[in-house]
Amino acid sequence: MAGFEWGRQKASPALRVSTGLVVAGAIALAAGAVVPVSPDAGAGFLSWPLLVLLAVVPAGVVVAAVGSGRHGLAAGLIAGLAAFAPGRLVLDGQFLVNGAKTVRPELYLPDRLLDRSAVGAGFWLLVAGHLLTLAAGLVAARVARELNESAGSDPGQRRWRLVVPLLTVVAAVGLLMTPVLSDDPFLLARSAFEGPGVALVGYLLLAGALPIAAVLGLSAASDGVARGTLGGVAAAVFAVALPGLVAGLVVNGLQVSTGAYLALAPTVLVLILAPLTTPQEAKAEGADLAGEARVPSLTLWRSLTALLALLTAVAAAIGALAPQLGTATESPARWQLFAAAIVVVLPVPFVLVRRTAPAARGLLAVVWAGVVLAGTAVLSTAITASEATGLGGLGGAISYHLGLGAVFTAVALGLAGLTALSAVITGVVERDDVGTEGPRSPVLVPAAVAAVLAVGSFGMPVFTAPGYPTPGLWSDFDTPSWGLLTTLLVVLGVLALGVRSRPGAAAVAYVGGALLLALHVVELPLVGSTIDGARPGLGFWLGLGAAVAAAVAAVTAAAGAKSAE
Repeated sequence: MAGFEWGRQKASPALRVSTGLVVAGAIALAAGAVVPVSPDAGAGFLSWPLLVLLAVVPAGVVVAAVGSGRHGLAAGLIAGLAAFAPGRLVLDGQFLVNGAKTVRPELYLPDRLLDRSAVGAGFWLLVAGHLLTLAAGLVAARVARELNESAGSDPGQRRWRLVVPLLTVVAAVGLLMTPVLSDDPFLLARSAFEGPGVALVGYLLLAGALPIAAVLGLSAASDGVARGTLGGVAAAVFAVALPGLVAGLVVNGLQVSTGAYLALAPTVLVLILAPLTTPQEAKAEGADLAGEARVPSLTLWRSLTALLALLTAVAAAIGALAPQLGTATESPARWQLFAAAIVVVLPVPFVLVRRTAPAARGLLAVVWAGVVLAGTAVLSTAITASEATGLGGLGGAISYHLGLGAVFTAVALGLAGLTALSAVITGVVERDDVGTEGPRSPVLVPAAVAAVLAVGSFGMPVFTAPGYPTPGLWSDFDTPSWGLLTTLLVVLGVLALGVRSRPGAAAVAYVGGALLLALHVVELPLVGSTIDGARPGLGFWLGLGAAVAAAVAAVTAAAGAKSAE
């Protein structure tokens, strides 16, 4: 470690440990690119030189930054790289679960039809590399926190502070789309939401980490940490998306996808803008900054939450109105998704107004699940078609084509999850500013009634019709069932948390829960009206009762908030 002492200042022990871990992780990732990940299929092209560069160059920059005394830059780089480590670890875990369903031509491209495949030594090297990178990031986060504290608690108003998060959101959408287009009968290229569950979780973690890490970097008081975090995020995106773009260019039967361009082009801009975001436009001087230190961070988080919610609503509306397959197929649940888009977009303007921001943000932290509820039902049209048609023979091509509606519905699902993450983090920052002291809401009885009825409502069909299979939680578990389960968990969560919250926050949470229950119930008129012989099911009446109980809880909590003033 003596080489780390030739800069202006000796690196701290924690930073040296973090640097050693990230270097070890880079070596493991590089080795994993050379050694096959499976004995059943190899890389589709000579990819290991590119993969080695993508692994070792960021680590080399970290070593150079530490050696030159730019410790904030080094800590930020490591933290940015580590933000992607959990998602990349889970994404690579698909090789262990079922490698035949992976869309990773830079590591695995079969030349025959495989049901399953084993993993090789390269897989375990990749796992070790991700774990070492994650460990390095945990140590680097402590270093970055110390550097931020020494730089002051106010990062100032950074240039491009709203443009960079927008670019990362676009890149996150690209990561959720099909990584590469394929005419190869042995590589069924799908988007994150059409592929296997393990890969879906990995892509969601990657897409969620991208804007969150960028905003955290922009919120750092240390210029070096801010610049390094954005650089680390960009390097991680390149490592995930660039191999797919190259595969589309050089491998026969593969083409570059729109998702690859969407992921990489904004990331290049982020890398270019990273040095330009660090000069601070203004610094508060002299006055007591107590209570103001977090304002720039809070404003940034609220702006990001509003932007994500707006993009979610737009994508959901397009997904509802555009065809799901080809140019003509529409989903019966399209109007329910359109209604969910309206519910999400309504609070957006109020998030940007200081007085109404907490309530609007609280609503968005709940109603995003409505897009998941309706979106999974809409997306099931395309997924069912893909499962029914599959491959047109061993030498055939895919016999269906996704429509614009299916693509935008999948994008809306990913954006809805990002909206939830951003809204929750914004709530944490808000609570840091205003505190959590105060009376609790006396709404135990109506909240408990709503919870019991909600479980029954989401477990039972809202409507029944002759010959129409209704996906549920207890039987016929299908793609829409994931939306039902997600929304039920969100409703139960807000009902439980509301009991422990202050009356104002509880009222907002219960209003959001009532809106989700209402979206579930309106499946009868919006979806059932398109199906012959549809009649109200038990889930409709239970959901109606749960929505009323949640509304009563909201009114009771609001009355408690007014009396507490």
